[in-house]
Amino acid sequence: MWLAVLLRAPTAVRSNEQRPLWLAVLGSTAAVTLHLQWVNDLIHQAAGPTHLTALGRNLIGIVTSAAVLDFVFLAVRGRHTYPLYGLAGLVMAVLTWLDFAAEPHLSHTVPPIGDPAPSTTYWGVLIAINLSTNTVCAIGCWRYSRVSQGLALRAGLRLFGLGAVFSGAYWLLNTIYIGFRYSWIPSLTPLLLGCYAFLRASAICVPIGAAAALALRRIRLLWQLQPLWRELVGAVPDVRLEPARQRLLDFLRYSSPLDLRLYRMVIEIRDAILDLRAYVSQEVLDEVRARLGHEDSPPADADPGVTACWLLIARDAKASGAPLLRGDLTVPVFGGVDLTGEIEFLCQVARADTSPRIRRLAAQLSCDLTAIR
Repeated sequence: MWLAVLLRAPTAVRSNEQRPLWLAVLGSTAAVTLHLQWVNDLIHQAAGPTHLTALGRNLIGIVTSAAVLDFVFLAVRGRHTYPLYGLAGLVMAVLTWLDFAAEPHLSHTVPPIGDPAPSTTYWGVLIAINLSTNTVCAIGCWRYSRVSQGLALRAGLRLFGLGAVFSGAYWLLNTIYIGFRYSWIPSLTPLLLGCYAFLRASAICVPIGAAAALALRRIRLLWQLQPLWRELVGAVPDVRLEPARQRLLDFLRYSSPLDLRLYRMVIEIRDAILDLRAYVSQEVLDEVRARLGHEDSPPADADPGVTACWLLIARDAKASGAPLLRGDLTVPVFGGVDLTGEIEFLCQVARADTSPRIRRLAAQLSCDLTAIR
């Protein structure tokens, strides 16, 4: 949880919308940390045995509850609910008074036998606040996630709401334990707290995960287009916007963002295709389509296969010094209607470019053209 909080801190500080969520997880992280026995042991070794550690943990939980409700109301209503923090301050004052007014105690516990420490009233107020907050949070996150358009937002809301479910279950079991003292309940509470902590950390890390997944997808596309791009830029160097690099993976070290690098690669590939089209006649294109059609090429792969084949022929023709053709050299417009569709089409062309069948057909047609010339 601390790692997630630190990773999201720079964005949360700048974003008024994300700050309540980050504060809620920060408070949850601090509260869960104070639940750890070794942390309490360190505090007691430094300051001596005291009930203030448990009080501080519960007071942090109240502030966290206010931040959680503020986040939910911000998501649902589109504006902050700052009076919640004033109400949280009032509840904190009540809990502090109940704690110091109780009989002397060293911890906040519900023993198997006897009255809870510091008091049943203290636990009642604490449970009522936390249980109601988590109920509202779970319902609000679920309802709002169903109408949210973004996948990352839906995932974050549902993870956050599921964390509230586990937290609510924790406080509900505490309520049952106060009334009935079932011995199996204390063994379940660490598991509930662990699930709650994991889900809260996961909720605020959804944007990081989404950005990482998007970056990996862009790198995968760059990797898939790299062989075709290298061949075409090698055949038509003038389309290259930057000086040539020596190694295949150097594009990962470019200072330009991956979005820009991918866009430029697509533009360079398309520019090279336009240039190479002038080396292939319409008769050759018709022959390529006929040959691939006779080989029962699947419809979904027909256009990428045709494009990959005549590009191979055009590269051979240009390399052999063939003259530019005259006449109607209109390139068939294949590909997508937007950048995403275009990238997908070019990836199919790149795969077809390495096909042994396409290579054999292109080599055969190239030999025929050379013989004719």
